Amino acid sequence: MPPGDDRSLADLLRLVVLTLVVVTALAVPVIHFDVQRRYLDGNLATLSVLTAEQLMRQVIARDPEFWVYEDGRIGGLLRDEVRGVAVRQVVYAEGGEAVVEIGAPLPAPLLIQRQWLLDAGRPVGALETSASLRPLLRDSLLLALVLVVIGGTGAALLCRYPLARLRRAECDIRYLAEHDPLTGLLNRHVVESLFERESARARRHHLRLSIVIFDIDHFKRVNDQHGHDCGDRVLRQLSGLVSRHVRASDYLVRWGGEEFLILSTHTDLAMARALVEKLRRLVAEHDFGLAQPITISLGVCACSPGEELQHCVSCADAAMYRAKRAGRNRWFEGASTR
Repeated sequence: MPPGDDRSLADLLRLVVLTLVVVTALAVPVIHFDVQRRYLDGNLATLSVLTAEQLMRQVIARDPEFWVYEDGRIGGLLRDEVRGVAVRQVVYAEGGEAVVEIGAPLPAPLLIQRQWLLDAGRPVGALETSASLRPLLRDSLLLALVLVVIGGTGAALLCRYPLARLRRAECDIRYLAEHDPLTGLLNRHVVESLFERESARARRHHLRLSIVIFDIDHFKRVNDQHGHDCGDRVLRQLSGLVSRHVRASDYLVRWGGEEFLILSTHTDLAMARALVEKLRRLVAEHDFGLAQPITISLGVCACSPGEELQHCVSCADAAMYRAKRAGRNRWFEGASTR
């Protein structure tokens, strides 16, 4: 079982690209709408001020009661469009009743500018100029849709090709960094992180953890008599044989040279004893295609909660060397000091 994968650079870049697409699709239409609204609001304000000045200077009588007689002249100064945008202008008397209306009623939401009609500084009526914001909203939503389509297509293509190649390259690099090129097993560089993770899990669930170390007996003799290619073939056969007879939850590691390590999860000392005896017998009975038999010496150590990796490895390693000194093709269990 390989170690847990961290988030890769390709995944982070994909997240950044998708975030940029979403932020752009939201921010640009909002900014576009706000700019257009401010522009329209400025046009309405300018139109209201100029129209109000013209009304008071040229048309409206001092007495608002007479305004109804001048509605034709008043209407001639009002506008129903400004810079291509439909507007509605209404002149109200002091009491609030509408005197003249130009332009059809507009759908909400509305942008409204109100300008007072003043006589010697006293309000005698009001001019209301309004425009609908619905066309601006429609344009902004259409812009958002276009940005989503373009950004989504671009992000999909980026994830499909450059980021996919980057992810594959990262996977290849990670595999090479974590695995032994000869046997395909995990290498010793990942053992510490695996041990910390499994040790923490064992403490949480009150489980036991065991470490097994073994190496090939008289492996130098194999290389000397049959050549290094034959030695490599033995290493590959051995790793495949052991891999098939350990659990999927266990970790088989090439520790170095002809030495291997097994991090056996959810395994107490009794289970570890059964495991090492099974492996010893399997290897001894396996035909490696050589004139001489291939055997292994093993050491096993049960790890106590909170015990460090180096201590467990030293314990199992010492037990393995006891097995070698005792004649090889056997196993010993290490004595933990804790």
